Amino acid sequence: MLQLVFFLMLLLGGCGALAQQASNTSANESHWYLQAGAYVHLDHNDDYSGAPLFGSIEHHRTNNWFGGLSAFNNSYGQFTQYLYLGKKLHPWNSHPEFRIKLSAGVAHGYRGEHHDTLPIRWGGSWGLAVVPAIGYQKDRVGYDVVILKASGLLFLVGYEF
Repeated sequence: MLQLVFFLMLLLGGCGALAQQASNTSANESHWYLQAGAYVHLDHNDDYSGAPLFGSIEHHRTNNWFGGLSAFNNSYGQFTQYLYLGKKLHPWNSHPEFRIKLSAGVAHGYRGEHHDTLPIRWGGSWGLAVVPAIGYQKDRVGYDVVILKASGLLFLVGYEF
């Protein structure tokens, strides 16, 4: 619980400073994107525990590449971080507000018997992750659904600044 409070304080403090710095962003400039959400499981497992909370901050460049850091409680109630790079795609030219995001990076926090949740892993709690999402953005507000392997969906709301 203390880790979650620390994370929220860090996220809110950093975002306040970034919002002041980037208040007049246009579509042709790099920008920051703050997301928060929760996930649901599509299957049942007695090991699932903890609040399904998620938060992230991303920096988007004009060429649709982005980098970010997220922090969340994983399915097993363990505080987890994900540092990543990704690409945003707009495959439907007639509907540019729809997008696909694909990110890959290093995850830390899946420990003990749950370390094998990550297919490529090392150490006691490190591994690689690839995360696909589909989303919709109108003006500065975006909505995404992230596919979490076959076990769940993550629902996100984001704000561009």
